[in-house]
Amino acid sequence: MKRLTLYQRLKPEVIAGLECVGNQPYHCSVNNILDLLKSEQYYSDLTIEDVKNIIVFSGVNPVTIPDFTYGNFLFKNNEWRG
Repeated sequence: MKRLTLYQRLKPEVIAGLECVGNQPYHCSVNNILDLLKSEQYYSDLTIEDVKNIIVFSGVNPVTIPDFTYGNFLFKNNEWRG
């Protein structure tokens, strides 16, 4: 089985936040983030800068340190494979 991309595992509120900003002056940055999420399968492949940009543009924030460390605030639980 092929592993889902990070984009496919994103929570709906994260996608909505990114798509909302995608029509504004920062659309190039948001498109780069979306392309990155569509190409990667592992949260650990993202840089801190990538995660910071996702937080800034989606408006979704980590609540705890493990949220940030493991990306729990961004992704649906238990949806690792398609």
